[in-house]
Amino acid sequence: MRTDRPTSHVVQGSGLAIRTLVWEAAGAAPDGPPTTLLLLHGYLDCGGTFSPLVAHLPPWLRVLAPDLRGHGESERVPRGCWYHYVDYVRDVRAVVDALHPGGRLVLLGHSMGGGVGLMFAGAWPEQVERLILVEGLGPPRDEASAGPGRLARWVSELAAGPKAARGFASPEEAAARLVRQNPVMRPEAALAAVGWLAEEADGGWRWRHDPWHRARTPQLYEPERYAPFMQAIEVPVLLVTGGRSWYRWGDLEARRALLADRRRLHFEAVGHMVHYEVPELLGPAVEEFLKGAEPTGSARPESPTPA
Repeated sequence: MRTDRPTSHVVQGSGLAIRTLVWEAAGAAPDGPPTTLLLLHGYLDCGGTFSPLVAHLPPWLRVLAPDLRGHGESERVPRGCWYHYVDYVRDVRAVVDALHPGGRLVLLGHSMGGGVGLMFAGAWPEQVERLILVEGLGPPRDEASAGPGRLARWVSELAAGPKAARGFASPEEAAARLVRQNPVMRPEAALAAVGWLAEEADGGWRWRHDPWHRARTPQLYEPERYAPFMQAIEVPVLLVTGGRSWYRWGDLEARRALLADRRRLHFEAVGHMVHYEVPELLGPAVEEFLKGAEPTGSARPESPTPA
């Protein structure tokens, strides 16, 4: 296991200060120089909670884990502005330009970070060697008829102001909530995650993320708008899923089929937060995939690898 700790960097370039954790590589990969792995977290998460996963990755990996805007210790948008998917992609572009200029990298995105990673990889396919999507192929389709009501609700929520982040009496109470949400997660791992996700405030603890995130976006998700990004990706893609996850849209198989070279890795007893619950299984699977081997478990190729 890796025991090295990350250094913290603040990247300017996308309009906000983006905190990024960096684990430096110790030595070269078996077949060449160190590989850089970019980790993109999901909604209301942050880069630091990937730490248990990094501990199970090989030492020859250089790892970057940013907090996307309004998450963790990255800067929040000013009052009157909003969070958009394309702005998260701008954050990723700024981090890569600052900390890995000119080189290719491997990208792993979880949930919302998977959608952001798909857009990045589709826009700059020449810079991505391999892509790992952990429960991350975009949100469910929105019906166009929902547009007027969503817009009215969004304006109303912003006018009323953000709802206060949930409060807890102690880090242990916050950790217990994480375990209730992710039953396979060990209590000590949940407490460590709280160290990244929460902060002291008003005599207790609260989540660090910007509470404005909880106002529902007015933008409708239409998968076909993102199909060209997926079709532009020709490198191998590993699709990781959890058997207990709520992430189940009717068109997921159609979305997966847009990826030219894809593999599946399924953990039946795991929920949506795979890196929270089984980092000791996900880490070795990632290493095998990066080496060109089929990850162990339920992984299988779904299409021939392009010559």
